[in-house]
Amino acid sequence: MSLADPYRGLLLRKHKKLLHNMLRCAPEAYSSLETNRMTFLFFILSGLDVLGELDSVVSEAEKAEMIKGIYRMQLTTSSGADPGRCGFRGSLSASAPPKSDHVCPHDSAHIAQTYSALCCLLILGDDLSQVDRSAVLEGVRQCQLIDGSFSVFAGASEADMRFVFCAAAICYILDGFEYIDVDAMVEFIQKSRSYEGGFGQGPLMEAHGGSTYCAIASLQLARRLQDMDVLDKRARSKLIVWATGLQEHGFHGRTNKTDDTCYAFWLGGTLAMMNAQALVDTEALRSFILECEDTTHGGFCKTIDSEVSDVLHTYFGLAALSIFNEPTLSPMYPALNVSMRAYEHLENLKRRRTTQL
Repeated sequence: MSLADPYRGLLLRKHKKLLHNMLRCAPEAYSSLETNRMTFLFFILSGLDVLGELDSVVSEAEKAEMIKGIYRMQLTTSSGADPGRCGFRGSLSASAPPKSDHVCPHDSAHIAQTYSALCCLLILGDDLSQVDRSAVLEGVRQCQLIDGSFSVFAGASEADMRFVFCAAAICYILDGFEYIDVDAMVEFIQKSRSYEGGFGQGPLMEAHGGSTYCAIASLQLARRLQDMDVLDKRARSKLIVWATGLQEHGFHGRTNKTDDTCYAFWLGGTLAMMNAQALVDTEALRSFILECEDTTHGGFCKTIDSEVSDVLHTYFGLAALSIFNEPTLSPMYPALNVSMRAYEHLENLKRRRTTQL
């Protein structure tokens, strides 16, 4: 396979322009993702943040408007919502009319959109003072199932490792791990480890790069990753061998699959949290990611055979390059999937909150 020159520069201006344009007006193809608007916004804002271009693209007035818009997505008990449905929606598509005095029965927060909304607020420099902390955390608490996993909202049928990560991230951001059963969450993660060494979406499921990242990041955020009773030396070694074995040039998410840009982050981030990123062939990885660069529109494609970039793979391509110390990009904090700048802003907010108690 002939790949891109690993030493050439990134098309930084094109990536910035693509994300800027998507922030102003998303292409028609994204209209079906209306209910995931918070995640879509996260990919754009965090992508610009990693590029170091957020302030050059978004003015302070625009940031204030975005923050106001994000808080409009918040559902709380004070607005009449059921406690198990509190948090942030992805959009207002299922909400009651603005001047209505009742809550639409189908209106609900979503645990992934709550995570995305909180990250967006941090990236934009918000102080989180308008977050109804107790309502959001109670919503997360009611999402936890008896096996320790989390559903997307209370009573929903969809539950897997993705939402375990979202719950752990929300609890980390809001300092609220006391709201959930951390031991049950950790046990669910342990039971989801496959014979290969990686983690599946749940027990007895195939090991997958994305769910492995979610498992390891959840343990890191809950301060349980270093606990040898959770992951002993043999389990750690087996995980690292499995994860590094998924690199051909880039990374693929499962055995015998094709290399895909986003797994450079999912598996690269996992190895970084395991302090094993030195085992990655970074030259081959960078060459693969650059081969997926959309030289016409900007951004990154899913695979080298894809014809056009998309916002998800654009973001994760940039995030992966950042993890492996791309000099023109801002550094990442892999466990929370935000820039170090956003992470340090969060830690400053936590310190300020502690001194005020």
